[in-house]
Amino acid sequence: MLKRQVQNNIQTVIGHKGYGKTVLTEALMLLADKPTIVADPRFQYSTDQKRRVGFKSVGEFRKWIYNSTNFKDFYRYKLELVVNAFDDTFEELAQIVFKMRFLMFVVDEVDMFFDTRATAKNSLYKIIHYGRHNEIDLISTSRRPANISRNLTSQTDIFYFSKLREPTDKKYIKDAIGGEYVSKVEHLERFSFLKFQDEEHQEIIKTNERDIELLERA
Repeated sequence: MLKRQVQNNIQTVIGHKGYGKTVLTEALMLLADKPTIVADPRFQYSTDQKRRVGFKSVGEFRKWIYNSTNFKDFYRYKLELVVNAFDDTFEELAQIVFKMRFLMFVVDEVDMFFDTRATAKNSLYKIIHYGRHNEIDLISTSRRPANISRNLTSQTDIFYFSKLREPTDKKYIKDAIGGEYVSKVEHLERFSFLKFQDEEHQEIIKTNERDIELLERA
């Protein structure tokens, strides 16, 4: 009997502040329909939502998730756990996530924790390269593509680019997916994204908070 192929999905959302990265990410979380842990260093994710629990520190989260009843509830109800992780505590959070199975890990402003200097010792590196064995999906966001480690972008399955105008950002897009997409990204409206998987699977998508409300009701 053939063994089921174990796989994960890595998505990277890139764009300026105020152009809809958080709204898009929340929609992707709902579509994934998996228990989710969010590293939220900038307090972007409201905890006043159904199925969402907030933690002011990684220590508070660790105490909660290591409780057997809470751990079971996390998977049973597909909870979204929002953790205010910072530079000195993110590594511990990533270590905990790497030891878990079948979940979505969302990292907001990923370049704060995993920039171009990141090494293989970083637990996020392990999630990116080996998370498929535990079916750990990953969504990360960043304002600037050039600030993200190639260890992440080289393993990304789907990119979402909002409007980017800086010359270095446009050069990144040209080098990463092709010069013909630079003009598309330059002229995107707010809450619009170029979704790029490969040349045969790319499209302009739009999202807003109304989409999230509809997904939550579905």
